[in-house]
Amino acid sequence: MDDRYDLLLFEDELTPERRAALRERLDENPELAEEWARWRHVRTELRHRLQERLPDRRLLVLYALEQEGRTGAFTLEEQDALDAARDDIAEAIEAVPALERVVERIQDECADFETVWAQHQEEARVGAEAAERRPRPDRDERSPQRPAQSREKKAGRRWAWRLTVAALLIGAAVLAIFYGPGEASRTTVTAEADEQRVVEFEDGSTVRLVGAATLTYGPGMSTAEDRHVKLARGRAYFDVVRRDDAPFVVNTPAARTEVLGTQFGVAAGSDTTEVVLVEGRVQVEPGDEAESESVVLSPGERSTVRHGQAPSAPQPADLTQALNWTGLFVFRSVPTKTIAQRLGAHYGVSVTVAPALAEEPVTGTFEREQPVSQVFETIARTLGAEVRTENGTYRLVPGS
Repeated sequence: MDDRYDLLLFEDELTPERRAALRERLDENPELAEEWARWRHVRTELRHRLQERLPDRRLLVLYALEQEGRTGAFTLEEQDALDAARDDIAEAIEAVPALERVVERIQDECADFETVWAQHQEEARVGAEAAERRPRPDRDERSPQRPAQSREKKAGRRWAWRLTVAALLIGAAVLAIFYGPGEASRTTVTAEADEQRVVEFEDGSTVRLVGAATLTYGPGMSTAEDRHVKLARGRAYFDVVRRDDAPFVVNTPAARTEVLGTQFGVAAGSDTTEVVLVEGRVQVEPGDEAESESVVLSPGERSTVRHGQAPSAPQPADLTQALNWTGLFVFRSVPTKTIAQRLGAHYGVSVTVAPALAEEPVTGTFEREQPVSQVFETIARTLGAEVRTENGTYRLVPGS
């Protein structure tokens, strides 16, 4: 296979060097990058849907075999498990129609196995008859062993069935991907570890992804009645444009966060989500019990949701520290002297503030990579003040 496609198909196993080469190749070919992102989304989304609807996919294989009347090799435990899960399997097939194709393919593969097994048994029978016709000195002594050979034959068939079910299970997972619903219209954006990527939606809202992170969203964000995005993992800082007719919803594995227009940060793990609110108001609720319990955050508050549990009560948050991972300075009504201390520590410079300005509250968001002079000039304009520099020292004083 062409090495170019190896990079795409086995990207989870790439070395950092080959991953960098893949990123370069995708940057050179936007169409390939778009199709690859769609493929990754379909694969990831379907895996989540299958895990939710059918956690034990071995049962799907047993179900397919039972539909063909091939239950002779089932163990009692397998039959009991299938009986208990039959309704759940039917619901899963209804919810994920592609599973019906998977069932059909499993049945086809099983039929092929039966054909091969029959050929194997015929070859074994012919070989055994030929062996029986050859004279053996101890033939009479060996004749009592035939029942044991019969038992071995049955055991061999059962082991063959076990191996076949295992192979079909692997095939079911692969087939589910290829026969899965092609939600090609959705877009998936991934930020690798130690990488930041900024995504701008059609409605003007933006999200800053901090890797490793994966975000998925659909088209029509400027016209959709509900603007939904999914943060499968990682951290993201959202700046949402307000639309009274369309809430903005962020789904994570553990929580659901709904807003109208606001700035907030979301950190999503496999079973825990933290939401930190900067501006506006957001409602945070469990992802699997959206209507049962929720909390509403006000600016400067945070809440944590663990999978299957209610969100924690809102707690005050130091926004600059809580959102340090964003690569931004986030200040909301913070005294000027406090901002000066933090900026001085970050840039490694000396900063002083005139007593008349020390307690003045400042609100602003700054890139940490901005030159220190630009940040102080912006703050000074906000306060109607001046920035004076002497020997590398910055001083904020009232404007003249």
